[in-house]
Amino acid sequence: MASARPTSDHLPGLVDMHFDLPLALYDRRAQRGLLRDEFVPELRAGGVELIGAALYIEEKYLPEMALRVALDQAARLLEEIELAGQDVTLCRSYADIEGARREGKIGVLLTMEGVEPLGTDLYLLRVFYELGVRSVGLTHARRNAAGDGGVFASAGSSPAGLSPFGKALLKECQRLGIVIDLAHLNPAGVDDALALTDGPVIISHTNPRRFHDIERNTGDAHIRAVGARGGVVGINAVLLSAEKEKATLDHYIDHIAYVADLAGIDAVGVGFDFIEFLFRYWTPEQQAALAASMIEAHQPPGLTNHSHASNLRRRMRERGFRADEIEKVLRGNWLRVLQQVIG
Repeated sequence: MASARPTSDHLPGLVDMHFDLPLALYDRRAQRGLLRDEFVPELRAGGVELIGAALYIEEKYLPEMALRVALDQAARLLEEIELAGQDVTLCRSYADIEGARREGKIGVLLTMEGVEPLGTDLYLLRVFYELGVRSVGLTHARRNAAGDGGVFASAGSSPAGLSPFGKALLKECQRLGIVIDLAHLNPAGVDDALALTDGPVIISHTNPRRFHDIERNTGDAHIRAVGARGGVVGINAVLLSAEKEKATLDHYIDHIAYVADLAGIDAVGVGFDFIEFLFRYWTPEQQAALAASMIEAHQPPGLTNHSHASNLRRRMRERGFRADEIEKVLRGNWLRVLQQVIG
């Protein structure tokens, strides 16, 4: 990595391409103004300019309620953006993103984590596009009509690639101008997605398997392939290591440096996937159930919510990243892909 220190203390804005905000807003739907009162202060404190707000459907709602809950989550998000007034705006285009930045607003880009809300109906993708969805991840940890998720273990994911529906979905995403997100997809599905598409694809929130060897994370060959396509790999803040004591801010930066060394500084961004805000209202039993169904997540001290982004900026400078490199990782690389794909 670069050894020179930055020549400026300018702190760039930050783009986080994976935040489970709609899940919290839906779960706490009796609390109006939650985005304004609880999340905006943290986002402002961290200098966040754009978040990818993911529609994600919990297992308990599948299959019958997937579409309804996804629409309810989108409706809650839109209502909360309205209640946040001049602080937040929904972005449907790159021009909207630029406009939000000029006006000092926090932009929200609607994304989808797992296509369960679509069932097997490709026409529904157009409906979600009209609502504002501009990035789609095909799966979460489970199987759906598009394909299979990568398991939270070093082996055992399905060897099957994408289904015919999954392949058709990729084609439709490219036609509409929706960013294709390979996060959570099993290795065989990633191979298919790379073979069947052109242009940049992303992995919104993942970690190199070099540090945490589970198939939900990403191997070196796939990291290089995404970078070679002009895509971006977002570093996840909760799956840094299987060992709690190794989950630190410095180790998060190790992940950034590793991807940059493999695929170039233009290929790395942040997709924090913060969960601390969920644990604020989850019971201990809910937290234990998450760990049992997936894997225990270790949150690094000093990087558990968006207000801590200044810690990351400062430590990257101290670690020798130049100002231009920090700008690319924290915002520029994501913005380049969004400009190219969503227009």
